[in-house]
Formats: sequence, C-alpha cells, structure tokens
Amino acid sequence: MRRAFVLVALTLASAATSVLLAVAVNVATGGELPGRLAPLEPFAWPAVAVAALVTAVLAYWQQRPVAEPSTAVTQPASPPDSATPPHHRPAELPAMPALFTGRADELDRILAAVEDGAPVIAVSGPAGVGKSALALHVAHRISDRYPDGALFVRLRGASSEPAEPGDVLGRLLRSLPDTPGADDGELRGDTETLAARFRTRIAGRQFLIVLDDARSAAQVRPLLPGTPGSLVLVTSRPVLAELAAATLVRLGVFSATEARELLARVAGANRVNADPQATAAVLRACGNLPLAVGIAGSRLRARPSWTMATLAERLADEGRRLDELSTGHDAVRASVGATYTELDEHHQRVFRRLGAHPGTDFDTAAAAALADLLPAGAEPTLDRLVERQLVEVVTSDRYRLHDLLRLYAAEQLGAAQGRPLGPEGLAALRRLARHYTQRAAPAPPGPPEPEPGYPEGLDERRAFVDAERENIVATVTAAVAAGEHLRSVAPDASADGVETVPASELFDAAWELAAAVEPHFAHYPFHADGRRLWTAGLAAATAVGQPDCIARAEYALARATQYSGDIRRGLAHARHSLEWWERTEDLPNTAAAHRRLASALHGAGRLAEAEEHYARTLQLCLEATPEVWSAGEAAGLRASALRGLGSLQLARGEVDAAVRTLQRAVDARRDAGDDAGLARARTSLARAHRKAGRTEVARELVAPQVPVFRRLGDAMWEVTALRELGRLELTDGRLAEAAGWLESARAVAERSRNHTGAGITLVALAEVDVAAGRPAAAVDRFREAIAGFRAVDAHVREGLALLRLALLLAYHGAHAEADAAVARAEELLADTDLAEAGEMLERVRQLRGATRSDLGG
Repeated sequence: MRRAFVLVALTLASAATSVLLAVAVNVATGGELPGRLAPLEPFAWPAVAVAALVTAVLAYWQQRPVAEPSTAVTQPASPPDSATPPHHRPAELPAMPALFTGRADELDRILAAVEDGAPVIAVSGPAGVGKSALALHVAHRISDRYPDGALFVRLRGASSEPAEPGDVLGRLLRSLPDTPGADDGELRGDTETLAARFRTRIAGRQFLIVLDDARSAAQVRPLLPGTPGSLVLVTSRPVLAELAAATLVRLGVFSATEARELLARVAGANRVNADPQATAAVLRACGNLPLAVGIAGSRLRARPSWTMATLAERLADEGRRLDELSTGHDAVRASVGATYTELDEHHQRVFRRLGAHPGTDFDTAAAAALADLLPAGAEPTLDRLVERQLVEVVTSDRYRLHDLLRLYAAEQLGAAQGRPLGPEGLAALRRLARHYTQRAAPAPPGPPEPEPGYPEGLDERRAFVDAERENIVATVTAAVAAGEHLRSVAPDASADGVETVPASELFDAAWELAAAVEPHFAHYPFHADGRRLWTAGLAAATAVGQPDCIARAEYALARATQYSGDIRRGLAHARHSLEWWERTEDLPNTAAAHRRLASALHGAGRLAEAEEHYARTLQLCLEATPEVWSAGEAAGLRASALRGLGSLQLARGEVDAAVRTLQRAVDARRDAGDDAGLARARTSLARAHRKAGRTEVARELVAPQVPVFRRLGDAMWEVTALRELGRLELTDGRLAEAAGWLESARAVAERSRNHTGAGITLVALAEVDVAAGRPAAAVDRFREAIAGFRAVDAHVREGLALLRLALLLAYHGAHAEADAAVARAEELLADTDLAEAGEMLERVRQLRGATRSDLGG
C-alpha cells in the first residue's frame, strides 16, 4: 500500500514540474506573464534551471533499482518452483465414497507402493467389484502429497465409445494450472504431439492423476508422465500387464465379512443382525459382489417395510434376480452388459454359451463342448474372456463364472422367468451332457453292483467323475428340468416358432449320463450325491419310457437312499425296482433286485420279509444258466445274499446258524477270488464269532481286513471293521483300546460323510463310557447318536439307540426321561420284528431291574 502511494505522488509531482517548466521556458523566450505575475518575468531563466533539475531528479527516482526485501521483514514466502499457487491448483477428484468398506489388504498394498514411489498403480477387476471406489478412497487419502494438484478423467473403457487418448490429452492440458485458457494452437496436433506437450507441462511437478475405467494399456500409455514425481492411479476391467512400470492390484469379490459389513452400512446393522439366516441368503444371491450388495442394501433402505427375509425371498428366484439388483445406472445387468457388448461376435457367443453350464466350475474341454469348439480353440478364447474379467480362473485348467455373470450369460441365451434356456442354450447343455458321458464311459454290463464299492478297472474314469461330480449331478438335473419344461409347452415341438432341441433328446442325454456314472456314485461318501443324481435320473428314465431304464434307476435310487440313511424311501424304491425288473423277465437283474429289497427290509427291521427275499435271491442264483448269466456273476450275488442272510440270523439271536451261513459266504468269495467280497464276509463272520464268545477267532478274522478296505477305498466297510475291533476290546474289558479303535472308526465315518456309521460308532463309544463308569458321558453320546440318526431318518437305528438310552436313564433313576425315550422308540419300531428291540423294551418296562450289563451290544 505504501509503495503504491509513493508512486502516485511521484507521478503528480512530475506532471506539475513539467507544466511549470513549460511556462518558464515560454517567458524566458519572450512571452509575458499575466497581470500581477508580470514582476516575476526576470526570474524566468532561473526557474527554467530549477524545474529542469527537479525533472531530472524525479526521472532518476522513478527508474532507480529496487532493493531485495530484508529477510527480517515478515512477508509471505514465495511458493517454490514446483508448487502451484493455491488458486491455480486443480482439484478434480469426485467426492470420497461415503460407504467405502473393506479392502484392507489391497489398501495396504497400494499405500506401500505409494511410499516406494511407484509411478503407476493399476487396479483391475470385474464389473461391480469396487475398483473406482477403492481408487477414489486412496486418492483422497494421499492427495495432499501432490502439491501441484489432482486430475481425474473417466476413460469410459467399458462403454461402446471409450475416450480417445488425444481428446483426453486436450482435456488434461486445459486443466493444467499454467494453461487455464490454452489457445487452439496449444491443443492442436496428433496424439503423439499432445502427449509430448503434456509430458513437458508436468515435468518436474507433482500431480496425482486418476484415470478411471481404462479399456487397455494402449489407451493409458500416452497419458503417463515422462518424469518422476507424479502418480497415475488407473482402474480397468482387464489387467494392464503391458504397463511395465505399473504396480498391478487385482480385486475379487468381497469376503463374507466384508460383504456383510457393507450391507450393514447401507441397510442398517439392526436389520442385518435381526435375521442372520436371511442375511446370509441375500449375500449368497449377490455372490458377495460389492455392486450387488450395495444395491440390495439400497433397496432395503428405501423400503422400511421390507425385512431381510423379504429381500432374500425375492432374490431366491434366479429368473428375476438381475431385475431385483437394478437401480438406474448402477444395475448389475448394465454393468456386465457394458463389457459384453465390447466383445466381438465370437467371444460373445462363447461367453453366453458358458452360461448354459449348470455346475460350479469347468475345464477347457467342457467349455469347448458348450461352445461347440475344438479344445485347442477354447483355451485362447477363455484367456480373452479372463482378460475382460468375464471369466475367473480357478486353477490352471479350471474356470468359473460369477453367479451374477452366469445369470447374465443365460439371459443372452433366452433364459427368462418360466423358461430355463433358449434353443442355443439347450443345444449347449445337450453337448455338455454328451461330453461328460463320453469321458465317464458307459457302465459295464451285468446286474447292478449289490455292494457299495468300485468295479474293477475304472480308476481313470473314477478320477474324472470324482473331479466332476457336482457338475455331473447339476447337468443331469438341468437337462431333465429343461426337458420337462419343453414337454409342458409342447412335446418335442418348437417353442414360439423357434427351432429348439426336442425334449426327448434332453431326457436321453440325461439318462445316458446318469447311467454312465452310476458305478462311481455307489459308495461312501457319495450316496447323498447319488440320491440327487438318481432323483433326476429316475425322472429321465420315466420320460424315456423303457422298463429296464426305470428299473435300473429305481435300483440305484434305492441303494443311494438307503445308504444315505433314509430307510423308508430306500425300501419303497427297492420294491419299485423289483417290480420293474420282474416285468422285463431279466433273471440276473431280478435276482439283484431281490437282494436289494432284502437289504432294505433288513435295515427297516422287517426281518421275516427280508429273509424271504434273501431266499428268493439264492434260488434265482441256483437257476442261473450261462446263456443268460455268467457263473461268476451268479456266484458273487449268491455270496452277497448269504452274507446278508447270516447278518439277519445274527440279529435274531441265532448265533450258530449265523456262523454257518457266514462261513458259506466266506467260502464262496474265496473260491471266486473276490478280495473285496471276501473281506466283507470275513468281517461279518467275525461279528458272529464275537457274539458266540470266541473273541480271539473274531480278532484273527477282522484285523487283516482293515488294510484291505483302505486299499480298496471302501470307507463304509473300513468303519465296520474298525468298530468290530473296538467291540472286541470292549468285550475283553480293555476299555482304552476299545475307545481308540472306535474313535478311529468315527473319524473315518465323519470324513466319508457316513452319518449312519458315525451314529452306530457313537453308540459303541457310549457303551465304553458305561463300562468305565461315566454315565453322564454315555448319555451325551447316546443323545448325539440319536440326533444324527434322526437327521438322516434312520428310524430303526434311532429307536434302538433310544432304548439303550432309556435303560441307562432308568438305572440312574431318571424315570420321566426314560419313559419319554421309550415312547418315542416304540413309535419308531412299531413295524419291526427285531428280537433285540423286544428284549430291551421288556427290560425298560421292569425299570429298576435294569443293570449295566443290559446295555452291551
């Protein structure tokens, strides 16, 4: 202010002196002064000299050099060359995401890269995974590190019209602080010229540049600084591996914890905590995709009357799930569609056909079958889809689609509410079913396997089926559902005038696949899977309409249902199987069906009926002729029936008869050279000798069978042999050894998901606790076993365990609880003729007469 006043005063003085000098010169050269000023005319020349001197002094004063201000003066420091004055500093970042959640690991990695001076950090991930939110969160946290400002550009890489690098460079040049009004000349030129000009403008400065939604490395490369100091933070769906200097950070979907936290922040923690089961269902439907979880939370937030269960129910319908997860431009469908539309026709076709896969993940060969490609052509196509984040890599040769991407792909195949797939998708599903059938190979001829276990020589196919088990079940189920839908529209007809796959071909494909993999589902731990497989397989066989197919499906379902614990349904399917085989007059399979029904009746506690069917099996085996049935197959089934009959006799308490029958089974298996059957027969014979009091004979029989079952991979019989060794030690009073064998049996049962076997072993462990004087522990074991039997509907096993529990409770005076256990047991065992059950019921009725010895098994 003072300097400005001085300058104004000097200007006025200079003007006044100039006027006086002009007047003085005029008088000195003959001019006259007016009126009263005339006496001053003699002083004209001296006045000229004085004015000239003053004018010279003023001129010198105005042009003098200005000294630098003293450092002691308190003036604002000039900004350094590398910093931009605050009013020229660009600050283009959008607002920080208000609901940013999770990503702790990725955030730590990015911040560590910033600390290390990384010039470029590229964040990639599929649509809706939260790349932009993470980048903006990071940018706001670190923006004050970059004094020259923050620049932000949306590159529209996922749209049909991505931003051109040249246009982006012009936009950036206009934003730089030293070119706020850049003229047309400054912004002219090709991309290379503008990139060079941009690098020049930011050289030596420190900018934070956020490039959101890049399409490719080629789009980003011209926008990078040429000198250190600035940071470029890029987001993209593809991985920008071509940017050699970039730190690559890949985002996947949220963890379950992160997804739940986001839902709680959007919808409210109270609603999330109020119904954990519904919350879990919502998150599963969203596939933990941040975009989908956020939309789900927003729908709840906007609808106070909705509960979490309401939303879970709406999202459960896959046909409308993408519609539910839509909210304007944030719709999941729109987000995925932006990436899909940028693909060429070939990659679009392959992606949408992958949507016909109904399982969990798939290998290259399955993808080739779906897409109707040669396997060699599928791999590079999958690689391209992986780059575009439409397909995820599971392992080196396995891939998957996120659930919501799969729904989108299925939509492109014509799937909609009330219609599973369109013609293109049905054809892909049929090709997939045939592919799996060819890989699994047809089941060997002959009667169905009477015992759980693998047929010989199927190791390679077994490994394939084990790897693809879930996919095979899902494919059979999906093919049957699609066939039933088409048949409900019009049998083997086109829908809406569009040529499609006939329903009959879908049923054929489903049946052929189920039949091909049947031997591989016939053992633990796969009986529950077999039950799902053959529920669909029976529907396919019924649709095919051939009696032998229906009979075979009923047989397989009877076995799977019985061994998964549901005795009642297993019995029903076993009856149906026998009825259908008898219609076909197929002697070998009819005999096998009698054996299956006998086993089911035995498990249901209906011993008299079971004995009839064991006897019928033995009779048919004797009637076998080489024309219809090989001697070896007949001998094997006969030995199996003998073993079943011997076990039945043992259940009746006919110990001596059981030993004789089981010895015949052992002899038959030995003569046939059947190692697996021989091991089973010897294990059953050992139990009979134990019941007869010959524990050393029993031990010599059963101990060598444990390694045999392990070698064969027969987990069910391994559990049986281990449990028998435990019972032998219990009988001989070696309680610690007994508990050791039984705990081993229980571990194998649980590992192989043999719930019935685990329950039987728990009952044996309870008996060890009783013998050891630990009644409370025994009660807990009994209750755990009973709950397990109830869970798989093993009603006979549950009833027998309840009677044992009632005996223990009665002995210790808990009469009310014992009475309740007896009442439940009587209900469960009402249609059985088990001698063991009758004896225990009588003992429980006597109550106070019960002793610990009554509890032995």
